Amino acid sequence: MFRKITKWLVFRLLYPCWYRLASLKPIDSQKVIFVENHEDHLTDNFILIYEELKKRGYDLQVHYLKVSSSGWGEIIRKSCRLLRDMGDAKCVFLNESNSLFGAIPLRSETKLIQLWHACGAFKKWGHSVADKKFGDDKRELERYPAHRNYTLVPVSGQAVCWAYEEAFGFMPDSGIVRPLGVSRTDVFFDEQARLAARSGLEEQGILQGERKIILYAPTFRGDIKNAKAPDALDLSICYRELREDYIVLIKQHPFVKERTPIPMEYADFCYDVTSLFSMEMLLMATDICITDYSSVVFDYSLMQKPILFFAYDLKEYYDERGFYYPYEKFVPGPIAQTTEELVECIKKKESYDFHNLEIFRKQYMSGCDGHSTEKIINAVFESQN
Repeated sequence: MFRKITKWLVFRLLYPCWYRLASLKPIDSQKVIFVENHEDHLTDNFILIYEELKKRGYDLQVHYLKVSSSGWGEIIRKSCRLLRDMGDAKCVFLNESNSLFGAIPLRSETKLIQLWHACGAFKKWGHSVADKKFGDDKRELERYPAHRNYTLVPVSGQAVCWAYEEAFGFMPDSGIVRPLGVSRTDVFFDEQARLAARSGLEEQGILQGERKIILYAPTFRGDIKNAKAPDALDLSICYRELREDYIVLIKQHPFVKERTPIPMEYADFCYDVTSLFSMEMLLMATDICITDYSSVVFDYSLMQKPILFFAYDLKEYYDERGFYYPYEKFVPGPIAQTTEELVECIKKKESYDFHNLEIFRKQYMSGCDGHSTEKIINAVFESQN
């Protein structure tokens, strides 16, 4: 009860009043704010837009809320600093959900852009998982509507607009969700960036000889604050069956804070590169990608390389969270439920169905054409002139 009362006071009184006071200042047409919900650095969905706006001379501010690793008091203090800064901002960019932005009476001159952190629409979130194990209570979502102030939500393709409208609680065809593409995917269309990605692995001593690279990039299990890495991949089997022809790179989800060390006997075969390389670099450098329920499937479809799905806990995931499309019919690659099955899929990669992958890419990634950053900036700032 104390927690509920505190939340009501903060979201219904403190935040709105604090923002109204900050909004008394004249709007600063050059001021643009980027808000990182969890990380302490500027993440990939912001970087290209940030760099382009910096070139154009905008006054750029970044706020790091670190919601998943801070206590209530610290979150409130950081949120108040952000609201004070937002008071005269012309534009605010987000890449995560945060009910803070539904608590305030956003002034009409300010644009609130939700870039989101994932391509496509795969596993459900937001209003789509209300009252499910993973989701929030539906009444709480209605009481503290995080998404009501959005001006624009750029997404990867027309086919997924409906899913974002559902997740954010918008009316169908609201015009807020638009298939402008995802900014970070622009790098995938840069041939020099692709070559640099391979060189980066060589410089770290990871890419050696003729062995091909397998990237294992699963999503996390559990909730955000207690995110855990999946633990079903049997490295001993992979090592025995694949070490002559492959190396394995593991990239854990950024919410996973505790990672299981890789045994020394696999030191020349398997590497945890979570902290070493960006996801974009790894997607460009690797030959095969293994994931499960991660939106990385959408990014990797632009690479035109095989992608496999290690879905050992598919039934539990359906029960806990669910998907926007039937998983078995949706994913553009073979599904394995054991490490043995996964190894067999890797060995049969020559028979991979690239035609199905191309259909998938065209359907869900139609807005990602190498010019997404430009399209998003034009949509935001042309509408302000």
